[in-house]
Amino acid sequence: MHTTSIATAIAIERLLDDPPAGLRAEAIEYVELARNNLALDNASITAGIMFAQPLIKMWQPHWKFAYTVGLAVGIKYTTEGFYIGDIVEHLTSEFPLDCLLEGEAIAITVFDWSQMHQRLRNFRNALVNVALDPAGGVAGSAGHPPEAPPNGMHVLIVDDSQLVLDVHRNLIEFLSPEARIHTCLTTADAIAYIHQQNVSGHFIHLILLDLNLSLPDYDPVTGLPPTLAQINAVTNGFTLATHLDAPLAQVPIDFRFKPLVAMISNLGQTLTDASIENGDMQQDGSCRGCDTVIPKPLSLQSMRVLLESCAF
Repeated sequence: MHTTSIATAIAIERLLDDPPAGLRAEAIEYVELARNNLALDNASITAGIMFAQPLIKMWQPHWKFAYTVGLAVGIKYTTEGFYIGDIVEHLTSEFPLDCLLEGEAIAITVFDWSQMHQRLRNFRNALVNVALDPAGGVAGSAGHPPEAPPNGMHVLIVDDSQLVLDVHRNLIEFLSPEARIHTCLTTADAIAYIHQQNVSGHFIHLILLDLNLSLPDYDPVTGLPPTLAQINAVTNGFTLATHLDAPLAQVPIDFRFKPLVAMISNLGQTLTDASIENGDMQQDGSCRGCDTVIPKPLSLQSMRVLLESCAF
């Protein structure tokens, strides 16, 4: 099962006021069937739940029809050569074509079409964070193990600990042996590498960031680790994340994209709590340019979610 299929099913379950027993398993199977039978990528799956969300809330408990209509609109938004009749031919004949067409017309009318690029990224981030949720994400979907992530990923790991760099590299190589991996110990080196790769057209899919990239792990006088306030006062992982969001000095001549940025920190939970309190944590789980914040150590399951979800 693909991570985005499982996360979409969990999202559908959470959107319903009174989800029936067994809905999650049924929804996982249906979304995965759609992903395979309609040859969908992450962008189409993400757009599907984006368009389906208001329909699921509006037409509940008929989640399957609402999701099917939202998926049809989402596929048309992200790809070409798709017709709603393909739903009937390749996915399900449960809903008559005229009903799907009527539902599609309603979906287009009620949807808010503003800020679509950012909205699609927000929903991608939300799916990633749903999948990473230890209280009921992918790890909580027993019987539905995610599939192996695709090879050919380009990953940048930024951490001032060589041990952490090696651990993260080993996790990636175990899951995706052909992944291209580059490591950096400093923010400056990472920014230089990202710029070099953008210029050459070898875009990065995933960046794993440490928060503390400047201060020693322990104060030589007190023996205590640095506080969040001390880390925020110097160059840190957020420096790189916000650099990626900075506007370009000139109109780009290519179709570059921003990678999925995951903050992996010993202060993960403290950082999350402080970001929520300060208003830095967004509804989709992103924070100050990072798409997700995860406590160390990063598990094999979490790495699998990141690798499967990072590329549209």
